Amino acid sequence: MVQSVHPTKTRLIETTVSLLENKLPTEISVDEILEQSGISKGSLYHHFEDLNEVLEAAQVVRYAGWVDRSVAMLVDVIAHAKNVNDLRVGLTKVTEYTQSREYSKIRYERARTIANSELSPRFKKALAAEQVRLTDALADLVHEAQGRGIWNQKVDPRSTAVFVQAYTLGKIVDDFVEPPMDGEKWNTLIMDIINNVFLATE
Repeated sequence: MVQSVHPTKTRLIETTVSLLENKLPTEISVDEILEQSGISKGSLYHHFEDLNEVLEAAQVVRYAGWVDRSVAMLVDVIAHAKNVNDLRVGLTKVTEYTQSREYSKIRYERARTIANSELSPRFKKALAAEQVRLTDALADLVHEAQGRGIWNQKVDPRSTAVFVQAYTLGKIVDDFVEPPMDGEKWNTLIMDIINNVFLATE
């Protein structure tokens, strides 16, 4: 039987998720969460050990949102790909979106969330569960594409899933550089790798 989350706890997490839209975790106080949520301090400490636990839970929820958006984009691409070329076109669009300068805010927050979990076993465990969910979902999509003959049968699905996430997040090393590298050349490099390593030969 799946246990439901208490509505007060849900409200506290949702409020903190909303605050994280415009603030860093270190900029959010207990009083601010209480004021925005309308929840009492006693109720907060009934559901959470401390402020850090609330912030951790909210960061995991935001991370899970990126997981779901990433998977949804690729599910759509693979579901509608009738052949290798369709897959190539779809992956090009996903690459252009995830590698854009506009996406840099998400890269920063993903990196920050991972870094924030380093010293908290509780946070690291919860975040790792979401990361495993993302990797497993992407690996399943690769396996499905292999079954349909549009993905290279020789590549390992899980390694591919980790690689895709690595280059997407890894672009953060250029996000703070001025001037940045040529984005079109970067996307071309990524697509060359996808075409020559991951896609099935037509």
